Amino acid sequence: GGLDQLDKKVRSMDIVPAHPLSSFILIGGSLVVPLLAFGTYWGSGAPLRKALQIALGVAVWGVAVLLFARFGQFEVSSPTVVWVLVLANFAAPSIIVLIFRDYFVGNGLSLAWLTLPQAFRYMGVLFILENVLGHTGTVFAYTAGFGDFAAAIIATLILLQMWAGERPGKFAFYALVIFGTADFLVAYTLSFMSTEGTVLNLLARDETHLMSLLPLALLPYFLVPFAMAYHTMMFLTLRRQAAASTG
Repeated sequence: GGLDQLDKKVRSMDIVPAHPLSSFILIGGSLVVPLLAFGTYWGSGAPLRKALQIALGVAVWGVAVLLFARFGQFEVSSPTVVWVLVLANFAAPSIIVLIFRDYFVGNGLSLAWLTLPQAFRYMGVLFILENVLGHTGTVFAYTAGFGDFAAAIIATLILLQMWAGERPGKFAFYALVIFGTADFLVAYTLSFMSTEGTVLNLLARDETHLMSLLPLALLPYFLVPFAMAYHTMMFLTLRRQAAASTG
């Protein structure tokens, strides 16, 4: 009785009682994202105005996503539709980069700056912390958590090599793009399959999975789409560098 009432109370919340560490890291990381966007373009030699415009655009997108996570999604009756919108939001930044690649990538961006956001994916272990607290499904938490941790290790090794004055081989960057992208796709799939009310709710049926609620929603709704866009820009940069070297 008592546990059932507690479970119903948690499921009815619109904000997760997340661990303070999770809240601090996710909110802090989200605030840093526009600064990373600015640094990427300014550090790649783009004009100050362009760097500021892109950073402002990222900030506006972040506010829009925050409002959707806090208010808008509760106006949607179906959890399946919510996750369709989440997946569209995940893909949208990368699609925009692909369509307007000349603007967003040009002749290529700094690979060091493009790698940096992936090094922050150590925060994926927060999935496991929240699983211990009963806020995320077990299969999702450990698969996505360790996947992000592995991607962060790859990114960290690349950055350490670059900061030591060495040039990592292109294989290292492609490995980061391929592994990092696959990890995101698996994580979204498992999260969708762990959310109550979705058409494929096959996982976490006896658990509470609250990745669509703040502050945990900052990861799938904002931080991950941003990191995925950086995978896309890294891939395009590598391709343009290869074309330039053979041209």
